Amino acid sequence: METLGVVAHHGGLVVERPELTVGIVRAMSRPTGLELELLARRPLDRRSASQRQADIRAGVAAPPPAPRRLLPEYDEGLELRVGWLDADGRAHWEYGSWSSSSGDHFEGVDGPSFRTLLRFPPMFERASVVLAWPEIGFPETVLELPLPDRATVERDTVSIWEAPLRVRHPRVALNHRDGTYPAESPAVEAGRIVAAPQVLSRGGEAAVVLTSLTAAGPVLYLGVCSIAEGEQGETAAAAAFPPGADVERPGASIALVTGQDAAWIPSFTGTAGGGDRSFRSEGEFAVTRPDTDVLTLLVTWPAAGLAEVLVDIPLAAP
Repeated sequence: METLGVVAHHGGLVVERPELTVGIVRAMSRPTGLELELLARRPLDRRSASQRQADIRAGVAAPPPAPRRLLPEYDEGLELRVGWLDADGRAHWEYGSWSSSSGDHFEGVDGPSFRTLLRFPPMFERASVVLAWPEIGFPETVLELPLPDRATVERDTVSIWEAPLRVRHPRVALNHRDGTYPAESPAVEAGRIVAAPQVLSRGGEAAVVLTSLTAAGPVLYLGVCSIAEGEQGETAAAAAFPPGADVERPGASIALVTGQDAAWIPSFTGTAGGGDRSFRSEGEFAVTRPDTDVLTLLVTWPAAGLAEVLVDIPLAAP
């Protein structure tokens, strides 16, 4: 996340079948390539463990495998495969830069899930994305996704170090408190992206970036990336990985501001890592959508030298 690209798709479910649903969590176009984050979910098996074993002993048949047309015959997998079609209709299968699988529950929603982030070559105006999971009976499926044109992507892609920074400083003391998870947790992949990525805070060689903002029912899901280099990266890494200690917020802290109340938003997933004088963390946050069409956040990252700032983010209709 060194550049802010152009939102290539507004998210939501793109496949709804009895054996599998697939939703787009994030889609970003840059001159260097198309970034696509997908979340696939299988229906929850509501049988008890004993009933499953009994069905196996009774020879209850599993769904027949789906036929293969684009996948190689020798390919075998336990997860969703994703690729793209070239102009001649040939499939190019890609491995995600990261992926994760869950059990029966994910983000409060029933059903085992598989989530992955893929990076395709540069694509403009349209992309043919192919999905396949024949082992569970899910047929090869081609999605025709409209994309921004090349001129738009080249014009609107900007480095996070040069992107506009629209922040303000609190004029009055805020009442800080720990926030809670929303009472309802709808599936993030069924939501819609309601704001473009933007820089939330920046100073020196440190930046906090909003990578995604998705509305799913009454809940907003935020993706936030914290990056620091040089001395700021060294200090941030030391604060994030103290010997023998657990740190709840290894990167920037985010609070939802309502009036003079600032409620720190708890993260439900996150990763963090560092190298030689560098640090990077990515986290996901969930908050109940405010009654207004503007989300006001308090952003701070003391370990990287970033003081408290306020950011107003207009929310598009989901």
